[in-house]
Amino acid sequence: MDSGRVINNNTAMPLIRFLPGLFLLLLLLPPPAQSEEEEALPEIPADNLGRGTPKRSSDGFIAAADAGDYETAAEYLDLRNLRGEARDLSGAELAQQFFIIVQRADWVEVEELVDDPRGKRNDNLPDYRDAIGTVMNDGRQVQLFMQRVPRGDDAFIWKVSNASVSLIPQLYVSYGYPEYVEKLRRSIPEKDVLGMELFKWIIVLGTGIAVYLAVLVGALVIRFWIGRSGAEAGRRAFRFLALPFGLWLVVIAVNGMATSLGRGIAAEHWEHITPVPVLITVWLLFAAVNLVRDASRSRFQRLGRTGASMLLTPATNAIKLLIVAGATLTYLNQLGINITTVLAGLGVGGIAVALALQKPMEDIFGAVTLYTQQPVRVGDFCRVGTVTGTIEEIGLRTTRIRTLANTVIAIPNSKLAAEPIDNISARQKILFRNNLRLSFDTTRAQLEKVLEGCRALLAQHSQVLDEGQRVRFHEIGNDGLLVEVYAYVDTPAWAEYLEIAEDLNLSILGIVTDAGTSLSPPARLQIERGTAAGTVST
Repeated sequence: MDSGRVINNNTAMPLIRFLPGLFLLLLLLPPPAQSEEEEALPEIPADNLGRGTPKRSSDGFIAAADAGDYETAAEYLDLRNLRGEARDLSGAELAQQFFIIVQRADWVEVEELVDDPRGKRNDNLPDYRDAIGTVMNDGRQVQLFMQRVPRGDDAFIWKVSNASVSLIPQLYVSYGYPEYVEKLRRSIPEKDVLGMELFKWIIVLGTGIAVYLAVLVGALVIRFWIGRSGAEAGRRAFRFLALPFGLWLVVIAVNGMATSLGRGIAAEHWEHITPVPVLITVWLLFAAVNLVRDASRSRFQRLGRTGASMLLTPATNAIKLLIVAGATLTYLNQLGINITTVLAGLGVGGIAVALALQKPMEDIFGAVTLYTQQPVRVGDFCRVGTVTGTIEEIGLRTTRIRTLANTVIAIPNSKLAAEPIDNISARQKILFRNNLRLSFDTTRAQLEKVLEGCRALLAQHSQVLDEGQRVRFHEIGNDGLLVEVYAYVDTPAWAEYLEIAEDLNLSILGIVTDAGTSLSPPARLQIERGTAAGTVST
């Protein structure tokens, strides 16, 4: 133990003596160089148009062009040493065309402009040039740039490079408006509403009106095609097509046309925050669900399945609730809200709700089983376990049965769906089965007369079916000679069956009497009578 401690102390002593020299060496070393991100930004040149950085210059151009001030917007373009057709156009015309290209171009990748007077660093471009983005032109990619240029004094500012400005007329051929739109644009006063030129509003509104008129004509044709035989279905289809579907299609067409023409900043912002498309989509889905519900209800009523039609209302309400939840999440995502946390919260809450509603949900699914498979219907007389009665109501939670004692029992649907159900009302015929117990002193001739008489009775009776008839002497029992009478009565009504069975039983008693024999009492009753007779004699 002591020797180990001495070895450790001797080893640590040289390290302790070395620490002052190491500290002195660290003081003499130069401070580490700051990374590019840690370097202080140089002072942004003062400029009345805000062209000191690529980002500010880009924002300034968009704001000026969006306001229709193309003379000011031209100040953000480098108009020196232009080439080609660009030399024949004024700065305002180039700015206007470039703004249209910005609005309508298919950008492959838009570079993130920095708010740094030096531009973006380490982008494999010269220090005086930054990439704006890449647009597609005739199937090939064309890259556009911003460039740091001298202002005329000692300061440098950022403008769209003259090489990119020279490409504007060529790109405008691909991204400019068709000739008829150009004619309309030139004939309409240059006025902006929500950042969109007046001619764009005219085209957008005209597109919406044309689409709605086309939908209205189509709805009238469909209503006429359905005809008078389906008048109610035709009215429902016409209302669906004329209102929610027509307006939804108008919104889609108007939004697509506005996107094609190019929106301004205000219109783009309004389109980003407005809930109108989401609300109209919800209205359309609600109307579609109601249309399917009404059509299904009419079909179920024609088939006599009134119980199944009761399930349509809660089912459609559940679907609508899912639609509202999906629309809410869609709108939150449109506003830029991260819905991942919302979905996680809904997931945890959904598990808790599912655990709390486990039993009610079992009953609801049991109701779905009863409505779809239909082992019983309202009004059926049935036997469920030990309960016998008439089905009065099949609800979402319980099924109400009125018993023979005129009481009402409510059975949970989950239990009812799992129980064996004997639907007595579903039978098409009722079995008549009677076991005659003839006395032991019955002769063979008498027995044969009873058999022939019962067979003739069943064959001649108008309410007894031919199939399955049998009358057999099948057993010599402890208390008599057993004759089985087996047949089906052609009626599903219990009251009518009782009347027919009564007539059959009376006729059978007459046959036994005419044969000269009699029925034998059960063995238990014979024993009791013998015991009583012995007691009296004693």
